[in-house]
Amino acid sequence: MAQIDESRRHGDGSGEVAGTIHTRSAAGESRAAGRAGALLKLAILALLLIGGYVAAARTPLGAYLTREGIGEAIELLRGNPWAPLIFVATYATATALAVPGTILTLAGGALFGFYWGTLFNFVAANIGANAAFLLARTLGGEGVRRLMGDDSAALQKLDRVVGKHGFRGVLTLRLIPLVPFNALNFGSGLVPLKWRAYAVATLVGILPGTAVYTFFADSLLQGSLEASREALYGVLFAGGLLLLLSFLPAILKRLGVRLPGMSTILVPMVGLSLVARPASALQEAASPQLPDHSALTRVLAAVVEGPLVDYSRLAADPAGLDRYIAALAATDPSALDAANGDDQLAFWINAYNACMLKRVIEHYPIRKAGGLLRLKNAAAGRPENSVWQIDDVFTGAHCPVAGADRSQDEIEHEIIRPMGDPRIHLAINCAALSCPPLIPRAYQGVTLDRQLDERVMAFVREPAHFEVSVTDGTATVRTNRVLDWFNEDFGGHEGILAFLAEYLDGATKDAVADPEARLVFFDYDWTLNDKSH
Repeated sequence: MAQIDESRRHGDGSGEVAGTIHTRSAAGESRAAGRAGALLKLAILALLLIGGYVAAARTPLGAYLTREGIGEAIELLRGNPWAPLIFVATYATATALAVPGTILTLAGGALFGFYWGTLFNFVAANIGANAAFLLARTLGGEGVRRLMGDDSAALQKLDRVVGKHGFRGVLTLRLIPLVPFNALNFGSGLVPLKWRAYAVATLVGILPGTAVYTFFADSLLQGSLEASREALYGVLFAGGLLLLLSFLPAILKRLGVRLPGMSTILVPMVGLSLVARPASALQEAASPQLPDHSALTRVLAAVVEGPLVDYSRLAADPAGLDRYIAALAATDPSALDAANGDDQLAFWINAYNACMLKRVIEHYPIRKAGGLLRLKNAAAGRPENSVWQIDDVFTGAHCPVAGADRSQDEIEHEIIRPMGDPRIHLAINCAALSCPPLIPRAYQGVTLDRQLDERVMAFVREPAHFEVSVTDGTATVRTNRVLDWFNEDFGGHEGILAFLAEYLDGATKDAVADPEARLVFFDYDWTLNDKSH
């Protein structure tokens, strides 16, 4: 009888041990790979947030998050039919990347007013907050747990607290701004909080604060535009609401109110220090400023059509222009003197153009003058509907600006021209067909250099104001007579050619820059630049 190999029949266990070791090794490798992947996603999240900070602080995009930049953005968006969509998309994207949104909320109020501003701010903030939550949950939630360890006592305690107080805690922190908006968005995504609870708490919780900030911005804008008692009361009321929001943490601490799952000492201290930052931003926005030139933009956008102006429409509804000129009149000369050069120049260019519009509609429709003025105009060959039919049109002190009644000549010759920038002659408009045209927006100090350059480039592209011809190798440059009248501001006729050449290229630039080039000026048409004629 064959002998049985007992070791084979029962097995010595070595195969099972090897299999167990292999399984444990595979599980360990799987856990290590999972940990590495989670940490990689967490690192990607950190890079995205750093990228948002860099975009806000170190790139040209960040300039639009300053008070001056927001003013420029508002001017670009105002009157654009896509403005609500652009604004909501920008706000939501900024929030999703943890870019501070307080200045954007204020911009929403200034751009759209209280009701629509609140709606667009509310929609954008919710979209951005939920995007930030999901981004943190997708890229960072697992990584945080891996760092803390699944068996961590702190993590288990956090799970219990979030499970018990998650919705109520988020709602409380939304209603009472103890934690920065963006920090709460991403922090909520890193803890085991259900998205539905977060979304609902955010939807309900941010509405009061959004309304208060929007109301503040809208009231501040109305106050600067109208200087009315009602607007002043609105600003004061909105400021009171903001102060109440800022002091709520201290009030709750005095009442002994606890926030779920948080220390009653640490959180209020942190909250107060963080809330102070948006408050200081609001104080900066509320500081005395020059008139809001967007009021003039609204006027111009409604009546400027190409090189012409719809004076009949403006004369029928001058309320917007009247409010803007009232703001010019109320401007403190010392505040104007303290402003930077670009802000001052933009102020006076806008003042000249606004006062010229006022001059025209006060006498609209313009009729042929009588008496001695009629003879003078006939001798000079001035059209029957030119502004020269208005007595003392340029020399009469008719327009209140910065504490004094000003004439067009005073603003142009005594204030603007001494500032030394010849480009202004293509920006101020004397209500004539041959005058470089108005544009449908006001000038802003923060964008003034670019706007003036745009005026020169538009000038050299318009055959009615500028053309170059070459005959037998000699260039003839024909241009607007305005440049001849003020040639000393350009450095003489040679300076005019050098000035224009800077804005040209190719063969045209070479022809104008040629020392042999001839300079000729078009006849000037003083006919009123009126759309109705």
